[in-house]
Amino acid sequence: MLNNLQLESDSRIESIVALMKNIGLQFQTKCSFHEFIKQAWPAIEGGISFVDSWHIQAIAEHLEACYRRDIKKLLINIPPRTSKSTIVSVMFPAWVWLHNAEEKFLYSSYAGSLSIEHSLKCRRLIESNWYQERFGNLYQLSKDQKAKGFFDNNKKGSRIATSVGASATGKGGNFLIVDDGNNVQDGESEVKRNAALEWLNSVWSTRLNDPKNDVQIIIQQRLHEEDMTGHVIDKDINNEWVKLILPMEYEKSRKAKTIILPSTNGKIWQDPRKEEGELLCEQRFSLEEIKQYKHSLGSYGYAGQYQQRPAPEEGGIIQKSWFKWWKHNEPPEIQYVVQSWDTALTANEMSAYSACTTWGVFLDHNYVEHLILLGMWRGRVEYPELREMAKRLYRDYRDNGKEHNPRFKGRQPDLCLVEAKASGDPLIQDLAAGGISAVAFNPSKYGDKIQRVRLVTPLIEGGRVWLRARGPKYDSLIPEADEFVEEVSTFPNNSSRDLVDTMTQALLKLKSGQFVLNPKDERPAPPDYQEIKRVY
Repeated sequence: MLNNLQLESDSRIESIVALMKNIGLQFQTKCSFHEFIKQAWPAIEGGISFVDSWHIQAIAEHLEACYRRDIKKLLINIPPRTSKSTIVSVMFPAWVWLHNAEEKFLYSSYAGSLSIEHSLKCRRLIESNWYQERFGNLYQLSKDQKAKGFFDNNKKGSRIATSVGASATGKGGNFLIVDDGNNVQDGESEVKRNAALEWLNSVWSTRLNDPKNDVQIIIQQRLHEEDMTGHVIDKDINNEWVKLILPMEYEKSRKAKTIILPSTNGKIWQDPRKEEGELLCEQRFSLEEIKQYKHSLGSYGYAGQYQQRPAPEEGGIIQKSWFKWWKHNEPPEIQYVVQSWDTALTANEMSAYSACTTWGVFLDHNYVEHLILLGMWRGRVEYPELREMAKRLYRDYRDNGKEHNPRFKGRQPDLCLVEAKASGDPLIQDLAAGGISAVAFNPSKYGDKIQRVRLVTPLIEGGRVWLRARGPKYDSLIPEADEFVEEVSTFPNNSSRDLVDTMTQALLKLKSGQFVLNPKDERPAPPDYQEIKRVY
């Protein structure tokens, strides 16, 4: 009798234990990815303390949205040493398989060794006592597949590691994830950057198992305007990519905003920081460390890797603060107008832009020549459209390519300057045939692009180049001037250098023609100008 009671009691205890385990298991599998990160951390990093932060929760929530397919394309830019690879490449597959062990992951990094390292850490997490005790009955890793760069489970899920540039023949995934697709050491190599972009376009983009429902994720620190992030942003004309861009020091003008998440109460998620310069995670990074990074990396290196833009806020070779702002409704009295063209071969999306800037020369009260940007246009067009656009801009340099004022009676260019390359030569001939004074400009005699920019920087730094501010408060530039200064201030780390080329050739031509002189040059006597025309 007692034995029967004991057996019945033991059976009830086992049932209660089993029930508690099941309840615990359900709780664990339903926990957020952020909670999973906190619990799994010791199983990966051992004695290294976990330091929680809002940016970790932000990454976790956006990755959860990827799992739900609320996000199909996610771009994350974040500084080094912020646990990005541990979260994205190690923990994410282990968490996803708790919910759907059939999901397939294809990972890539700039080096195969780095990608394999992440793969091994992910496998060790899944095989850890911590993970198996909690989730071991949900699925098991296959016993016969133990390659360093590939493992799968008994529910048909898999994780494959490859590298940028690899063929990936026969490989695919529901999640394509590029973790650091560009090597820091290769940031200045145009050949290696282009090779990585070619792989991204022609190989990686075709590896989705279900293109309509699967997910692409790119996470990296910025290295160059033409890195993978720059390429994605440049081609994302339909805003298909959700961009989670988190600089080390907060910049209000670049505040990250993404999508509605469960934690945002129906509002768009945005960077929660308020104060300019506020650090990403003060518990992990001190101001003293930031100073050391700036010193060791230099302004360009720090701007890319830590601020997630390839040039310092104040500008690169050309600094934003050097440009003067014209804060008047009426224009200066223009003495001479030059239009400067940099042309491209085709309208292919991978080709450079064709661009045109129009400049006016005016005199200050000391008869010193200054320049002001009157108009700007750029686009990817085939030659017939380029030729037509050149004619339209000659008639009205305010033309934006979409609409123009045929009754414009302002000053037409005195000189149309065209770089003698690509489609520039036939354009010069066609414009001349139409009665437009077009002159070829040979840039090679002034050196390469960087040398040409350095030749004209004294004019800009000396306060001789002006951009129009927007009234009535004049506390911001007009849109085309703002676009122009953003473009030229990131040189030489920007993807498009066409506007810089138009500016340098105009300044070099005018300087050599005595219309604009270096501030230290000897000045001629003031000329006697017979006619002055308004321009806008």
